[in-house]
Amino acid sequence: MRMTIVSINKLLSSELEALDSQLKARSQTKVEMINTLSDHIISSGGKRLRPVVLMLSSYASDPKVQEKVIDASVVVEFIHSATLLHDDVVDMSKIRHSKDTANIIWGNKGAVLVGDFLYSRAFEIIVEINKSLVYETLAKTTNIIAQGEVLQLMNIGNIDLDEEMYLDIIYRKTAILFEASAKIGSILSDGKYSENLASFGLHFGKAYQLRNDYLDYFGDSEKTGKNAIEDLYEGKATMPVIHSLRNASKSDENFLRESYVNAENIDGQTFIKILRKYKSDKYIQEKINKETRLAISSLDDLNSSQYKDSLIRLAEFCQQRTS
Repeated sequence: MRMTIVSINKLLSSELEALDSQLKARSQTKVEMINTLSDHIISSGGKRLRPVVLMLSSYASDPKVQEKVIDASVVVEFIHSATLLHDDVVDMSKIRHSKDTANIIWGNKGAVLVGDFLYSRAFEIIVEINKSLVYETLAKTTNIIAQGEVLQLMNIGNIDLDEEMYLDIIYRKTAILFEASAKIGSILSDGKYSENLASFGLHFGKAYQLRNDYLDYFGDSEKTGKNAIEDLYEGKATMPVIHSLRNASKSDENFLRESYVNAENIDGQTFIKILRKYKSDKYIQEKINKETRLAISSLDDLNSSQYKDSLIRLAEFCQQRTS
């Protein structure tokens, strides 16, 4: 399955090279701290999935499209990087992609301010792209992302978060930027398949975040590049916990609740064992599989192409990814 990413990166090799070049150039200023911190987050080993989804969506709509694809890809990656900087401050995270987070190295104030810089630089580039639908899409998207951050913050430590609210939060925090990336890819071509591709991005984004939440409890921290059971330490109730709590015996329910109150002193392996006992790993994987099927079926109306095939393979890869 790892070959999926390799083959897609090969297909988009010139575009990804141009993207990396523009990310570095567009994040440079006369302020040294901005340059250093921007470079840390941009070069931290991310998969560039949002730009990849945008590029593949654009070429799946029109293989000959050229205009503004790289610029738009820079925009979505800058927005994503800004949200990571802000997320890590809010969550007090220490590790991302097996590296110290920016807030640990340079402090919360620097991380927040450079996140603000990346947001504002993204919108400068949006003005250059000069397409009203792109501007409208990203203005709405960044607003909803911010709402998602606040909703999640309001529910830190709330183990009784229900599944509907959880799904709303992951839509706002994660899925909507994938939805926007795929939609913008179509807008940059003829826009004919914008609804289909937006639907792909939406369901792909939900599956992607659900898999993140699966890996937090059931993944290998050496592969994920994050601390195990990090969501528990941060007081976030995600799908595995919501499902187990709904089905647990009284004694197991009490253990789960106590774990959220006293996360630093609980036995993580016992916590995960309870989640597996109630088959919460299988429950969330079924949700991932469903969203992946919906993402792939959204592409049915598109003409056959290597770019459409790559979107399908990307969805299938992320469905079972280990990092």
